[in-house]
Amino acid sequence: MPIYRAKNAKKEGLQKYYVRVNYVSDSGEYKQITRTAYGIDVAKDLERRLEYEIKEQQKTSIHKMTVQQLYEEYISVKKYEVRGTTINKTEKTFKKHILPIIKKIKIDKLSVSVLQEWKISIEEKNLALATKKGLYSELRTMLNYAVRMDYIPKHNLSKVRKF
Repeated sequence: MPIYRAKNAKKEGLQKYYVRVNYVSDSGEYKQITRTAYGIDVAKDLERRLEYEIKEQQKTSIHKMTVQQLYEEYISVKKYEVRGTTINKTEKTFKKHILPIIKKIKIDKLSVSVLQEWKISIEEKNLALATKKGLYSELRTMLNYAVRMDYIPKHNLSKVRKF
């Protein structure tokens, strides 16, 4: 990110610098922070600190995402990749079998035990094996999307195993 020297501006013998940090907000908007520092070392330190704070803020906002929020984003993206009938089937699958059980859980908290509980609850519904496999596949696909988008480093569904 750029550090600009101010013309003919000094304070206590130190040169004045403008530190500008550009980033993309959670909503996808381009943002910019500009701060003033006196002395090049102070300006470089300020730049590093601002970049670190922005990265930490973005990490915590991602970790606050629930399965419901991930689902909504996933569906909005998937609408442009598949036919309408496929979207309808996916929405019905999630709303009936997946979201009622895990929608309030944060995606970074989807542990093996939580996913195992989901699997057991599906087993108790006495659904056909093909239906259970389809549910597993839909959830896996959405979690793979979360990994692709760097919302989570990996998911634990494969540790639970298929039906």
